[in-house]
Amino acid sequence: MWKIIAAVLSNLAQVFLFLTGLFYLLLSFRGFWSCARPPQPLKRRRFALLLPAYNEEGGIALAVDSLKRLDYPEELFDIFVIADHCTDATAAAAAGAGAKILDHSGPGLKAGKGRALKWATHKILFSEVQPPTEVEPPVRGGYDAFCYFDADSLAHPAFLSVMNAHIEAGAEAVQGRQLAKNSSTWLAKILAAGHLVSNRFFQLPKQALGLSATLHGKGMCFTAGIARKFHWDETCLTEDLEMQMRLIRHGVRIRWAREAVVYDEEPDTLRQYLRRTIRWTRGSLDTARRHLPGLAARALLRGDARALEGALYSAQTYRFVIVAAGAGLMWASRDSFNLLVWFYGGLPGAEHAVKALALLPLVLYPAVALVLEGAPLDLLLAYFLQPALGVLRLPVFVAGVLRGTDFWGRTEHTSRVAIADLV
Repeated sequence: MWKIIAAVLSNLAQVFLFLTGLFYLLLSFRGFWSCARPPQPLKRRRFALLLPAYNEEGGIALAVDSLKRLDYPEELFDIFVIADHCTDATAAAAAGAGAKILDHSGPGLKAGKGRALKWATHKILFSEVQPPTEVEPPVRGGYDAFCYFDADSLAHPAFLSVMNAHIEAGAEAVQGRQLAKNSSTWLAKILAAGHLVSNRFFQLPKQALGLSATLHGKGMCFTAGIARKFHWDETCLTEDLEMQMRLIRHGVRIRWAREAVVYDEEPDTLRQYLRRTIRWTRGSLDTARRHLPGLAARALLRGDARALEGALYSAQTYRFVIVAAGAGLMWASRDSFNLLVWFYGGLPGAEHAVKALALLPLVLYPAVALVLEGAPLDLLLAYFLQPALGVLRLPVFVAGVLRGTDFWGRTEHTSRVAIADLV
């Protein structure tokens, strides 16, 4: 009896992995065509731009400078740097660059990006920070929308104009297109190539087909109504992913704005990469535990395609568990019917088909995105080095499982690239 159960579970695991991979492969085909842009609006909204920072005195002025250079009326946006328990001159450097400072420190205030974002958003929303009065404030606090960045990120000059167009077209939550601002090492080049593939074959198709985009922690824009209703989580290590899944669970679509570019700093060293990836893994596991059942329930009960894709995306956190369990069950039920073994050995030409399916979608096909995006040769070559990082995925997953939710694993930001160097 147990062999029958093992065989059934093994085949279910194989079917799930195959169909999920096939779904995202078919989804990516939409990336060969561009998306329609929202019409140019007649009205310009007012924005609050928030940058949480912890000991970022070396680079915070560059982040603020990129926002000061936005091609948008300066009276219609304010820049707030949230100095989160800083012990250096971050606040002074940000103030010198032209930002308003919100000091998130002192009795009763614990450090953490999610906590800082929640505290600052509430503070601005409910008029504890008074905005200028030259324009008519349409909402309490004077801001129509909130944009969130990281202290190491830079914004393209057109960022706010594009976000304004999407908000005016009815969007409630929007994610900008993320690119790498640094590619001086091969590790940074590999990660920069990954952004291009993700943008072209993941974010763009989801936007075109009406699904929800993936939030990336910087380059995000929410209407004041969304910011007021959905508070940032204080405990999750991936507060952006947690917010993404919570919005999808409540029927809020996250749009993707290709022309609203935000530049992110990539790790230059393996140590930086591992600390960041372990933190992301821990946060992803926590997010899946919280939201995967609710996403699946919404997808089944309401026929919500966005919730279904959100559930599939969230379930990828457990792919190592599913693969390992499927392989173990396959061995335990090796004398029973096995879908993969039957397909590989029973169908004519299946051996070559399996090899092609393993090679094309995972190695060669994604590289087409780099060609379509006009990537330079060094990024194209770096993409094919991604298997070198693949060997770290299992130990990173194990480390993420073993870490507690209080593990932050802050990535040190050393890049000194300015927006003028990129645009």
